[in-house]
Amino acid sequence: MECAIREATSEDCDHLMGLIQEIADYHHLGAEVTINSQVLKADGFGKDPFYKCILAERPVEKGCQKARIIGYALFFYGYSVNHGRIVYLENLYVVSEFRDKGIGRQLLSKVAEIALGAGCVEMKFVTMEWNSRAKAFYTRLGAHDTTESEQWHCMEIGRDALQRLAQSRKEHGGDQ
Repeated sequence: MECAIREATSEDCDHLMGLIQEIADYHHLGAEVTINSQVLKADGFGKDPFYKCILAERPVEKGCQKARIIGYALFFYGYSVNHGRIVYLENLYVVSEFRDKGIGRQLLSKVAEIALGAGCVEMKFVTMEWNSRAKAFYTRLGAHDTTESEQWHCMEIGRDALQRLAQSRKEHGGDQ
């Protein structure tokens, strides 16, 4: 399916927030979303953006309908001490009625193009264990599961643990 891929703007944040909630609900994580469109604007379109986002839009059809955002890819840059610059794909989402039309691949291809242009040498991301459809999609595109092949596990330290960790440094003498 033909669609336009473009960079998100701060004006897209309300709609993007709706799509983020959709993907969270799809993954049964809706209650875990604690951000809002104002946070998206500040974090993605401020002086020092934390992320980049591209959108897939269904084009205007014969002047009757306005363009509609039907998917997005949200990503940010990182660094691997083994390989150098990397891109981390945080979210790739296509509205359900537009899946299986090549839109996810178009979004991912654009992220790859942007990443290569920035000097990145690899893309990292996670997917849910139960989401065999997503795992098959990524595998067809050349991804491999490092949990299985290299025994790497994705770890996470949440907000409460981060606060405890930072506090423990202060309690044990910090920068003395």
